[in-house]
Amino acid sequence: MNGPWNPSAGGRLEQALVYGLGLSGRAAARLLLARGVAVQVVDDKAVDRGDLEESITLLPGGTLRQLPPGVDLVVVSPGVPLDRPLLEDARRCGVPVVAEVELAFPFLNGPVVAITGSNGKSTTTAMTGEMVKAGGLTAEVCGNIGEPLAEKIAGPPGRVFVVEMSSFQIEGIATFRPRAAAFLNLSEDHLDRYGALEAYGAAKKRLFRDMGPEDIAVLNADDPETLRTETQARRRLFSRLGRVEDGCFATEDGRVIEVDGGAETPLFHASDVPLAGVQNLENAMAAALLARAVGVEPAAIRAALRSFQGLPHRLQKVGESNGVTFYDDSKGTNPGATMKAIEGFADGTVHLILGGRNKDADLAALTPMVRRKARRAYLIGEAAAEFAAALGDAVPYELSETLDHAVHSAAEQARPGEAVVLSPACASFDQFRNFNHRGDVFQELAREIISGKTGGAPHG
Repeated sequence: MNGPWNPSAGGRLEQALVYGLGLSGRAAARLLLARGVAVQVVDDKAVDRGDLEESITLLPGGTLRQLPPGVDLVVVSPGVPLDRPLLEDARRCGVPVVAEVELAFPFLNGPVVAITGSNGKSTTTAMTGEMVKAGGLTAEVCGNIGEPLAEKIAGPPGRVFVVEMSSFQIEGIATFRPRAAAFLNLSEDHLDRYGALEAYGAAKKRLFRDMGPEDIAVLNADDPETLRTETQARRRLFSRLGRVEDGCFATEDGRVIEVDGGAETPLFHASDVPLAGVQNLENAMAAALLARAVGVEPAAIRAALRSFQGLPHRLQKVGESNGVTFYDDSKGTNPGATMKAIEGFADGTVHLILGGRNKDADLAALTPMVRRKARRAYLIGEAAAEFAAALGDAVPYELSETLDHAVHSAAEQARPGEAVVLSPACASFDQFRNFNHRGDVFQELAREIISGKTGGAPHG
């Protein structure tokens, strides 16, 4: 970022370039066009116009290295690294390079509640939205969860914008300032883009940089790196493991208590959270503090949690066969997510399916938790050999290669009371279109076994 985007400041924006034509980029292009800006769009790969308006100029696909003449602003999609030659040229020319969320922010007519972190963002965003709605407010749930913020501008004032924020989006903000924001956790992820955990964490912490004392920063007291976030906002902490002075904490008997100015208020009980996994208790605590920041009462928070259905592929219970339960956690795409996913299972009861495409994470970080929780591991995809080296003799494992073989082998060897868990700690792009595709395939295989349509022996 080399300068703020501010439509209320002097000067007229006449031409803009949108780089990246996913949902975010297309929404940005439509927003600019609706405000009288001439729009050019480009993607690193060849794309068709799709639903783009005819007045938008589609530049040839491929890597454009120089900024076209006359461009006043570049809007970059989250999947486009900021070191692309075109973006470096824009910065040299003094042209602001902003994210779609930054483009949309000045046009919003209500408070912003933002959620970031390595794991649990989408679930926490969805939970927060449900709590806000249960509190009688109108919530626009958007951002990295699937619907661009730029698509939510039109509407009545006073809506609460609940926005999931990836580090890629936060890299492109300048004036974006949430009323409340949560930093859920930090673990190794996207190191193929950032190179080091410190750089990845710095990208996320930027969200809190310009928040003021009247704003709320919700931070995970059990995650030391989130606590090192520098901000002028009021720091409200959540903890599953110990008491906090401002925020909320879980007691040994499962109560979650809010502490505010010395007063203690029951928020909800762990049994109100209908989702498996200790991480979902943490997600619920963060969501509750965000909802409290916009005035939602505890009764509404409890009601929202009890009816919350969860999101697909996040430690989702698929079903049970002969006492063996199948869980789809395909969204567990880094070691931190997988550790949280299996932490709540009884020791030695998990048949864990690991593997895919590693994003330069240290897979050995998983080994202590796998040694404790897993009875056996099933290794698939590009990272199978790397996992084998990381696990050593910590737990018996097999090189299953494919998800099909892994699921059938795990089902054959699991005993009543145990669980077959897909939580791969890797991206899916070596064998699947995305994590949704991988999870769908797992669920199909599991349901075949549950229904008795297939035996335990591998096939395919």
